[in-house]
Amino acid sequence: MSLQAVRDAFFRIGWLLPVLGPLTQVGGRALFNILLLVYLVWGLLAVPGRRVEIPKAALLLWGALLAGYGLSIVSAVDANSAFHEWVKFALHSTVFYFMLVVLQEQPEKVSELARALGLMGLCLIVLLFIKLFWQMGEADFLPTSHMKEDNLPFIMPFVLYFLMTVGKVQLRKWLTMTVLLVALSYIALSQGRAALLALLVMLFFYGLWILRWRLSVMLGAISALLLLAVALSYDTFFRIKNESGWVEILDRFTSYRTRLWRQALENPPDNLLLGVGMANASAYADVVRVNVHEKVSHLHNFLFDAWYETGIVGLVVMLGFIAIPLLLAWRARSGAETGENSRRALMALFMVSAFAILTAGLLSFSYASRQFAFYLPVMLAVLWVLSGRQRLQSS
Repeated sequence: MSLQAVRDAFFRIGWLLPVLGPLTQVGGRALFNILLLVYLVWGLLAVPGRRVEIPKAALLLWGALLAGYGLSIVSAVDANSAFHEWVKFALHSTVFYFMLVVLQEQPEKVSELARALGLMGLCLIVLLFIKLFWQMGEADFLPTSHMKEDNLPFIMPFVLYFLMTVGKVQLRKWLTMTVLLVALSYIALSQGRAALLALLVMLFFYGLWILRWRLSVMLGAISALLLLAVALSYDTFFRIKNESGWVEILDRFTSYRTRLWRQALENPPDNLLLGVGMANASAYADVVRVNVHEKVSHLHNFLFDAWYETGIVGLVVMLGFIAIPLLLAWRARSGAETGENSRRALMALFMVSAFAILTAGLLSFSYASRQFAFYLPVMLAVLWVLSGRQRLQSS
């Protein structure tokens, strides 16, 4: 096979490999790493040198993000671990560049990406339940450690979008409701309250922007789903036992995340500009200690994590990298055409997915997690492409 054939194959199908990421995560870290390696090698053979005009501001923001995170290595307690984490983030986030090039050259593939994510999401739900039934027979089964709910909230908008194209209207409604309740049940049983909040936020904006339901209807629907989730996991949802005082109650309810955030503010990094280094927060026992016997590896909030480990510089460039394409898409969608498969609907779809990741990141995974380094850049790249084409059409 010639090099040109390899390049052409990447632009036909290889660019969609990130869609398989959540499925490989169910199988373990090794599977995901193999997928990432194949994707990176294939993309590096195909993408560089492609004559495509991509938004320079997007590349500048991505470069600033990598530079800002990289500067934290200078002030890191353990420079080796900081460098290793930075390299890992840089490799994961290369998906941003690849997606920009592919979709800028072939913008019609955005809808193909949305459908592929929806189909993958359905497969993910099935796979998660198959694995759950197998795991429940194990003596050491623990929902919080064995169930993998983190990726469901940002995948579900695409699942719902995909189901909008299946069969007749009545069948779509039943399928959508069934799949939604199945996903909600899995998240509730996993005791993943960050994922639950992210799912509810996603559904709220999905209803407003894509289904175009009234605000009162969406608030009622979200309230009903929240009550259902609480009923499915009442004791594990509140997690309050014999605490006295609102601070202790709040700490217990948030699984001590609020305690971690207070400790971070009380013990700020020595270098406020550059932080303590990527993956180095765990070296500060006074910050990450939950109790006498237990400490965690990070602060379970992407804003606190980015500030503490990469400083004000890293936090600012991260916020710019995320916020600017979201703002551009928000402005562009107001003038875009309407319809189920329109550019406006697609912009709303990828914005909703990004909101789900950001919401969960406020209580769960870090700024350097796969959600922020691999999946969120996909959403942001799509928003850059769609909003840029809308501005060109409007001018």
